[in-house]
This record gives sequence, structure tokens and C-alpha cells, in this order.
Amino acid sequence: MPKGGVLPLTIKDKEALYSAYMPYVIGGGMFIPTVKRYALGDEVFLLLRMMDNSDKLPVPGRVIWITPEGS
Repeated sequence: MPKGGVLPLTIKDKEALYSAYMPYVIGGGMFIPTVKRYALGDEVFLLLRMMDNSDKLPVPGRVIWITPEGS
């Protein structure tokens, strides 16, 4: 299991998907808000639920961006 553990994420609608998607990240990226602390390069594992689909999709990832607290 990745150091960062498992992050559940539900994208409820297209607006939320477009808001989270980071098109400038090569290979695709998503902004995932969380209170957990991570370092750049930490591996994470998402359980992603998309809109009306009840399936949880397993998605491996890596932290490439950290927004400072209070930003």
C-alpha cells in the first residue's frame, strides 16, 4: 500500500470533475482536497466514484502539488 494510504473521492457531477481536473499535468491529474498531510512525491491510492456510477475505481497516483495552508 502506498505511504499516503487510501483516499476516497466522489466526483458528483461534471462541474466537480472539471473543477478538479488539472489538464496541464502530463498524463492527467486531479486536485484532491484533503486534511491529510503529504509530501511531494508521496504515492497515494484513490478509490474514485464518478457521478452516477456506484463502482469505486482504484486509481494509483503521486502527489505533485501541495497548496499551503491558508491559501
